[in-house]
Amino acid sequence: MRIGAQLKDKIRQTLVNYHKNLSSPKLSDELDFVHRTASFFKNRSADHGQQSFSTNARSIDKSPIVEFFHTTPWKNPAAKEIADLLFVSKFKKGNSVIEKRAVIVQSKFARTDQRFWKNIDTAQFYLVLNWPAFTRIKPGPPKLYQLQPRSLAWGTYLFVGPEALDHPVYFTSSRIFKGSPSMFSQKTFTFSPKELNGFDTSPSFLMRQILCLIGEDLLANPNLESFVDEMYRIVGLKPDPPGEFSWVSIDR
Repeated sequence: MRIGAQLKDKIRQTLVNYHKNLSSPKLSDELDFVHRTASFFKNRSADHGQQSFSTNARSIDKSPIVEFFHTTPWKNPAAKEIADLLFVSKFKKGNSVIEKRAVIVQSKFARTDQRFWKNIDTAQFYLVLNWPAFTRIKPGPPKLYQLQPRSLAWGTYLFVGPEALDHPVYFTSSRIFKGSPSMFSQKTFTFSPKELNGFDTSPSFLMRQILCLIGEDLLANPNLESFVDEMYRIVGLKPDPPGEFSWVSIDR
């Protein structure tokens, strides 16, 4: 979808405002990032002419919890959260949905200026890198899934810290794996990039996500779209109906 210049400008300004929101006051921890991001992008929208975009982000920290087997040297299976944040964006032309994309983000926080992130959970990393069959165990009842993401950006890590970096940076799990292929020999690992070249800054990563250049194309992957719909229910939202983007809380 080709996006008009005026709408692109509105998107850029939205991301500038988001970046300012993360900068002041300084982030205190990774969940602070998740909550600020979810709050900022909740029901966010902009339009120009016949084109419009909408976003939403929700915390999925510790919900759902899934269980899976993995090829590591310690006891299977593992029970882990999937990620910390679900981010969804949608483009419409008139009343028609043209693009609908999603990413999940696992956030990591560092309190030093040495630019390294400790205690990255290897089993969880295995999940977002390889997507083996897994069973949702919380909330119940248990349900088996076999996702087949097509986008490398579907499972992404975010690294941030008040002294470690001036802004959040994103790295897909596949790119982290290329830098540390021996990580599966231990339960946790430390990620320390030799340089920041190749990182995606917060504005550029989300800009490319919103412009439908990265992220999982949910319209082309109904299986994964159904899974995202179930995560909506878990966090208290109605699944997104076709042709709409109405994030309405479920009555409890």
